[in-house]
Amino acid sequence: MSMKSPRATSISDRAASLLRRIFVEDWSLKLLALTITLALWFFVSSRQSQREVLVEPRIEGKPAPTFQVKEIVVTPSKIKVQGPANRLSAINKVTLPISVEGRRESFDERGTALPMSDPNVEPLDTVNIHVTIVASENPNNKSLSVN
Repeated sequence: MSMKSPRATSISDRAASLLRRIFVEDWSLKLLALTITLALWFFVSSRQSQREVLVEPRIEGKPAPTFQVKEIVVTPSKIKVQGPANRLSAINKVTLPISVEGRRESFDERGTALPMSDPNVEPLDTVNIHVTIVASENPNNKSLSVN
């Protein structure tokens, strides 16, 4: 049978007493601290914030036969979006679909609103689009400049 030294017993008793005080005593203060912490977290995570993101055009469809998209210019190239801070941190760019189906000539679209994948995030700006469509010299030649 092994005997513990009085000093070892005293240290383990003090440690147990300390742990008991930390986890068992003062429940009202611990509950108050938890409530304050949760309230601050909800306030900070749900507040409205703004962020500037890149606008990336995406061509949908194909122009008329023997025509090709030469250039797409989106102005401005970055827009501001607004929403909850935790949702904005996940957005790096906004994809703008541009339909060129059956087109034979260049076109402009002014004041285009951007589609957002998250309904809690809204764009604060609109963009202007200029798409240059030209006749193909070679049907296999696919040159495209996106600005």
